[in-house]
Amino acid sequence: MPIPQADGERAALDLLLRGFQVSRMLRLVADLGVADHISPGGGVTINDLAAACDVQPQPLIRILRALAAFSIFSVAPDGSVGHTARSRLLRTDTTNSMRHAAQFWASAGPWEAWGQLDIALTGGVPHDAAWKMSRFDYLRAHPDEARLFDSMMAHFPDNRHAAIAAAYDFSNSRLIADIGGGDGTTLYEILTCFPTASGLVFDREDVVRSVQPDRLLDGRITVAGGSFFESIPAGADIYMLIRVLHNWPDDDCLRILRACRAAMKSDSLLLLGEQVLEPDPANGRPTDYLLDVQMMAMFGSARTRTEGEFIGLLAESGLRLQRIISTESPVSIIEAAPM
Repeated sequence: MPIPQADGERAALDLLLRGFQVSRMLRLVADLGVADHISPGGGVTINDLAAACDVQPQPLIRILRALAAFSIFSVAPDGSVGHTARSRLLRTDTTNSMRHAAQFWASAGPWEAWGQLDIALTGGVPHDAAWKMSRFDYLRAHPDEARLFDSMMAHFPDNRHAAIAAAYDFSNSRLIADIGGGDGTTLYEILTCFPTASGLVFDREDVVRSVQPDRLLDGRITVAGGSFFESIPAGADIYMLIRVLHNWPDDDCLRILRACRAAMKSDSLLLLGEQVLEPDPANGRPTDYLLDVQMMAMFGSARTRTEGEFIGLLAESGLRLQRIISTESPVSIIEAAPM
């Protein structure tokens, strides 16, 4: 007998209301590395799995049964546990593994900040209210969570690093500077595709210290520490800000963009890698709007922006938008040049 439409909508909304429970269970199994303890094509008994994870079998299987109801892992009536297409994405050897995202979204910093979301409606910053410090101060004080954030961004499921490298022609560039470049993954992908270019990762001192030597392409990538609010290394052909501006309110975005403009040559280009928000939610991606509220929870007035808002910020910084290039990921490339 078909479910009446009203009851179907009620059931769908009920699952959304309980979404935090699923997120928290996903973080738990990601922290334990459960997916890595199950072979990709086989299964394992709950007792063996629990032993491998150093936990008790009964509570573990209860959590896995709940996740299996969402097609994350499979649990047979005899208690054996296997993989599904979704649970394989949690394996660390999966391309763009989502294990890091499962750990990050329900990690302490964001988790407590979202608990204070109502503070944003009266002009406060939820993260600051939860932790009594700014997001970046928090990450400096919690280096393990900062490295988790870097890992999540490096393996973000939108595959933006490879998508940016595939969507833009960097062949005429001698030096590409990735400003706020994190662990250098974007530059690594680009320079792998364009072997005549060199790259510079510019970020906070604590961030660039964590860039692994094997990601430097035998010296083709160098790193430099500093603040993009103060001074940015000059002389690059292309400057990139990949998913940087959405972390900041307009005034800070203008400071970053003006610092880039000051470092640029007359023929340099600036590439912004950002999700461009569709003003009509009926035509946009749900994750774009979730990201927008995530920025509000972390930073207050930082946000995902529309095309018109990007044009305005660029113009105030002495830059003009030349074109917006779609990629295979939700991140678009916004190309700007000096006025």
